[in-house]
Amino acid sequence: MFRKFKFEEDVYSKLQGIPMSTRYKLDRIGLKIGAKTWNRFSAEEKQVLCHLSVRSQGELECYKEYLVYLLNRLKEKPEWLDPEAGKKERAQWENLSRIPESVYLKVLSLKGLMTPVEWIRLDDLERYALFRLSLEKYSDALFGKALEEFLGLSTAKPA
Repeated sequence: MFRKFKFEEDVYSKLQGIPMSTRYKLDRIGLKIGAKTWNRFSAEEKQVLCHLSVRSQGELECYKEYLVYLLNRLKEKPEWLDPEAGKKERAQWENLSRIPESVYLKVLSLKGLMTPVEWIRLDDLERYALFRLSLEKYSDALFGKALEEFLGLSTAKPA
């Protein structure tokens, strides 16, 4: 399944960047891929990586094997994420009873407010996206667009 978000629609035409739903899959299997490596894959390989499902343990293993195969073919060494760090991150965005601090602070910095009820209403991929986008390397504008798309919360500054 390839879920496309409006906030990153400019990524989809040529897949020059890794879509958020594909980043989710990469994090699920514990493998880090940089933009340089991603762009060495063919358009077809990128499409497969975007569309393959990772819902079951078998699908996760299949995804991981395919990606390792592609990396080996490119003579790229797989960069595995620290499993403990991955568990800690995952525990933050999977926790329905608590908005991750980075998300909460990012919303506040944009003069918005997110309630626990709104956090609960989000699906796994939306919570993952907001968590990822709340980290330093992403722009406030992109986070704001995602927040508006998922919850209808506008963080646009009044004129």
